[in-house]
Amino acid sequence: MTYWLNDLGIVSAMGIGQHATTKSLNDYHPATPILSKNRDLSAEHTALYVGQVHSIALSNKKRINTFIDLALEQIKPTLNKLSHIDKSRIAVVMGTSTSNIHDGERARKSHESTRLWPSDFSYSDQELATPAHYVADKVGALGPCYSISTACTSSAKALISARALLNADLADVVICGGADSLCQLTINGFSSLASLSSGLCQPFSSDRDGINIGEGAALFIMTKDTPITNSGIKLLGSGESSDAHHMSAPDPNGIGAQASMQQALQSGQLAPCDIDYINAHGTATLKNDEMEALVINRVFGNNTPLSSSKHLTGHTLGAAGAIEAGICWLLLKGRGHNTLPYNAIKSGGNLADIKIIKQAFKPTLKYCLSNSFAFGGNNASLILGSNLD
Repeated sequence: MTYWLNDLGIVSAMGIGQHATTKSLNDYHPATPILSKNRDLSAEHTALYVGQVHSIALSNKKRINTFIDLALEQIKPTLNKLSHIDKSRIAVVMGTSTSNIHDGERARKSHESTRLWPSDFSYSDQELATPAHYVADKVGALGPCYSISTACTSSAKALISARALLNADLADVVICGGADSLCQLTINGFSSLASLSSGLCQPFSSDRDGINIGEGAALFIMTKDTPITNSGIKLLGSGESSDAHHMSAPDPNGIGAQASMQQALQSGQLAPCDIDYINAHGTATLKNDEMEALVINRVFGNNTPLSSSKHLTGHTLGAAGAIEAGICWLLLKGRGHNTLPYNAIKSGGNLADIKIIKQAFKPTLKYCLSNSFAFGGNNASLILGSNLD
């Protein structure tokens, strides 16, 4: 059975849409960072690098809905081809970690100064299921509809869940992906964990010191067996595991992360040597990158090119799995015309031997693996494949 990711709507600091995102990949140079500094979200008003979607001001209400609208508009031509599908057979699965909590933060400030809640504020806007219901309402989907919130694996697991719905014949089409927006909760929460970078994040660098938070959305239209478009990319394999090691730190031995990648390979009937590129989780924290390098070396040795794209988007948390799968989707669709994410990092330190991409590189890819690891030792791996035989 073949599962098709027929179209992609994508929004991040790299831009809005497929063209803008690939242009950011191809034009990127380490001396000209995509991420930008922001003081407004830090409780201490510290200037921090974030992956902000600048075309949508932080003062805009329900910014996450705007991200979703922008992604839906991009896939509208493909959605229009579904007019013959029974609406009860169209499902929606979204991943998120913050939903519309930024609006809740702003409403709280208003209440503190006026003792009144804004008239257009609703607590339900902050519910984790809200992004999924928003998508369903916009497209008229009447099938299963829910959100997954497992921190940084949320939207990767949304794609895995979408495939399960199709496999169980509970839907014919699933709109799946994730969305998250910048807010004070995540910026100050990660700051309290001493996990934020003092500058631009440097995944897998010997001088890495933490993450930059980002925002955005990515939406796919998934079907099984028959593609809707000629440019669809296959979801070939997936793997999930849980470490149960620590609330916020990964298992240093990486047994769960390794199992996730091996399960993805097994479900896709692929060998490690088949994978042409790995989009690593690569948060640029000391422990995460150390663990991920260790398990990639165990499974793939030092033969498979890999990089993290978080220095381009920031860590988009609940949207990260879908956005990074979206980057793989674009690389596969580009058939050698797009540059793989890269950064001129410093090698060394205590990382295992892996093949990190440090300069512009435009290979023709057939198979990509994308890793997402989350708080609580929650792990997910996806394998996407080209539609070319």
